[in-house]
Amino acid sequence: MGVFQKSLLALVAITLFLPLSNAEDNIYRVDGLPSDLHYSTGTVYELQITANDYDSIAAVTVGVTNGTLSLTNDFGADSADRFNLSSSEDGWTIFWKAPTESFSLGEGNAILTVAFGDDSEPSEIWALYEVVIRSPEIKSHSTSGVPDWANVLAWVGVSVTVLCTVAGSYVLRRDKPKH
Repeated sequence: MGVFQKSLLALVAITLFLPLSNAEDNIYRVDGLPSDLHYSTGTVYELQITANDYDSIAAVTVGVTNGTLSLTNDFGADSADRFNLSSSEDGWTIFWKAPTESFSLGEGNAILTVAFGDDSEPSEIWALYEVVIRSPEIKSHSTSGVPDWANVLAWVGVSVTVLCTVAGSYVLRRDKPKH
């Protein structure tokens, strides 16, 4: 065997003994958030939290800075802004009700935090997820505030001005005496 073949064989042998990358990473998923991360005022979102290694998670703490959390779709006496959920084999479901009031531009954002407690060391965090959910987009800024009739009138005025300019220049050129 040549040098190239031996080195290729050695490389393959070494990679077989190396641990798989990302095999022990803490992987989790939070579903149910608004796709554009802009909440709709007063809307209830069902958040489903899953992870790849439930045995390593002692508890999950879910908190929100704006809005209300609940364990059921009924936001009654059990509503709060933070919940400690015990370990699970199937994941966790929690409901978040977005704020019902409107806010000024730049205000009203909600920070959702999901902290997974490590089962092997109670003071350690297995994984942490934090996301900013912005207040509803202001739609009035995305379109022009000028009415359609005003836009049409402006274009008619521009067209008349151009036509008068062309006609005036034609008349002035025609009246010049030729020498």
